[in-house]
Amino acid sequence: MIVFYICPRPVVLVSVKDGGMGNVFPMNLMGPIGKGYFAFALNSTRAAAPLVERTGRVALSSVPVEQASLAYRLGGNHKKPCIDWNQLPFASKISTSFGFPVPGFALRVREMQVEATRKIGSHTLFVARTIRDESWTDGTQVFVVHGIYQAWRQKMNRAQPALSGAG
Repeated sequence: MIVFYICPRPVVLVSVKDGGMGNVFPMNLMGPIGKGYFAFALNSTRAAAPLVERTGRVALSSVPVEQASLAYRLGGNHKKPCIDWNQLPFASKISTSFGFPVPGFALRVREMQVEATRKIGSHTLFVARTIRDESWTDGTQVFVVHGIYQAWRQKMNRAQPALSGAG
């Protein structure tokens, strides 16, 4: 896990809906595993994981840098079994295949069908097949790095001798 955490990871907002219930929350523990398949993990003790497992569908929306603070504010939604879609702090659009509300500012929206789930320690691992992958706009996506790695990077930067303009 430590090796995995030193890699910068993209942040997405996950939209999931089951009838009248649904949620939108940030996620960064994920990645492609080949041939149209994708894996992601959610903390099993939070309300979001059982909702995803029950519905078996998600829409992952890439977050532009300008919306990073908004994405992190939605972190509390992991603990909620559902949210009021009308109270979202952003304008939404409807995803093409599943009809899920997704952020209007999304750079890219990937709709996925969950094919398998496995409980692994404190998390549930989901393996999903990509149903639709749409790029909506260009921009710089939010990535996150683990605090231990960031501290190391800062320490290494201070250890580097200053470059001189004289030559």
